[in-house]
Amino acid sequence: MTATTNGTRLERIAVGAEEAGERVDRLLARRLGIPRALAQRLLAEGAVRIGAEVPPRSRRVRAGEEIVVEWAGPGIVPTPLPIPILYEDEDLVVVNKPRGLKVHPVGSAPEATVVSALLARGPLAPGEPGRPGVVHRLDAATTGALVLAKTPRARDSLLGQFRRREVKKEYLALVQGDLDVAEGAIEGSLGRDRRHPWRVAVGGRKDAATEFTVLARGEGRSLLLVRPRTGRTHQIRVHLSAIGHPVVGDPLYGGGPGVLHLHAWRLGLRHPATGAWAEWEAEPPPEFAPWLGGQGSTGQR
Repeated sequence: MTATTNGTRLERIAVGAEEAGERVDRLLARRLGIPRALAQRLLAEGAVRIGAEVPPRSRRVRAGEEIVVEWAGPGIVPTPLPIPILYEDEDLVVVNKPRGLKVHPVGSAPEATVVSALLARGPLAPGEPGRPGVVHRLDAATTGALVLAKTPRARDSLLGQFRRREVKKEYLALVQGDLDVAEGAIEGSLGRDRRHPWRVAVGGRKDAATEFTVLARGEGRSLLLVRPRTGRTHQIRVHLSAIGHPVVGDPLYGGGPGVLHLHAWRLGLRHPATGAWAEWEAEPPPEFAPWLGGQGSTGQR
């Protein structure tokens, strides 16, 4: 349970039977979704109590005990939000991220995010401050499949798979214009735009490659199946804009106003615990329905 007063968070953590014997610093890191070093600092600063005791970090907890933590928090307040779950087990959770929801907080101000919604359901793997469980990201305006780690083992495995480019990622993108090719590849290094630092531009130092296949054409637009081989910030949006076909609803890169028509459709990876290949498909939002041939989420025309 979490209570907030005058900017201070009061966390009350009930120790479950399966957690008996665990070190208190490890338990705090896991249950609060924070790095273990931060949990140890909270213990050293006296911000943690078990009854009247201020425990050392090596203290082993007992089932039924209540741990009380009084701290400023990492900018994350667990927020019960409805978020579609595609798959979940003890190692990871895969969601169909809604439009407009950031993956994690930006800055110190608490806000509703995918992370805060999932923390209201249970713990995520410790990670960077404010980013527990996060192993990859989607822009706030982008919808679709997103995986988060629930355990350190899963986090390490997933980060490695993304780093080695072993993860299958397929997006649906509705773009402006009628492409005159059936498929193609875009290669162009990316970096921050020097004149507009909130934008990304071709010509930076980070290599980037994007493949695409045309699924449908009509009304001066094209529906693409996009496979990014790298995972750079705004990569799909910038690359498609660079070839003269910006994503519909992307005013930042020339796609005009409205809803961003970019959806992370399919995600595939090796399960961190079993090593077995797993894939998930996220139902596209309604604006894609007319382009999918009336055959549901996997239709093409």
